[in-house]
Amino acid sequence: MFFSKKEKSLLAVADGRAIPLSEVPDEAFASGILGVGVAIEPSGGTICSPIDGVIESITETGHAYTVHSDDGLDILIHIGIDTVTLGGKGFLPMVKEGYKVKTGDVIARADLEAIRTAGLSTVTVMLITNPERLEKNEPQLGEVQSGKSEIIRYRLLK
Repeated sequence: MFFSKKEKSLLAVADGRAIPLSEVPDEAFASGILGVGVAIEPSGGTICSPIDGVIESITETGHAYTVHSDDGLDILIHIGIDTVTLGGKGFLPMVKEGYKVKTGDVIARADLEAIRTAGLSTVTVMLITNPERLEKNEPQLGEVQSGKSEIIRYRLLK
């Protein structure tokens, strides 16, 4: 008897346009050395969880979050490029470490205008930082809606 492995998906963390990591203006993200994923040029500052899981970590400055998914993936959400330099200005965490989240739950709000005014990119990166757990991952590019649009299709290794 044949059973196919179930394909799953991560949803967009923000409204905007999904782009390949190679277009991110930061070599560490663009090279894929930190993990596999996709980035979004956001049109709005509401950031949502891409999957059901637990908030594993939040940077002191509120610009980066890690969600440990119910199926074992570690997903890094990094709002903007070099935004750590803002010292938390323009970021409002809506969750705390240890919070259980569902797909589409708001985890942060970012003031995109404050980021741009500081001369920084608002490109928001979503990475799977433990890609060795994946058999397959396929980014879905183009216009996306936060918590609604599929952004990465994946299948876990057995």
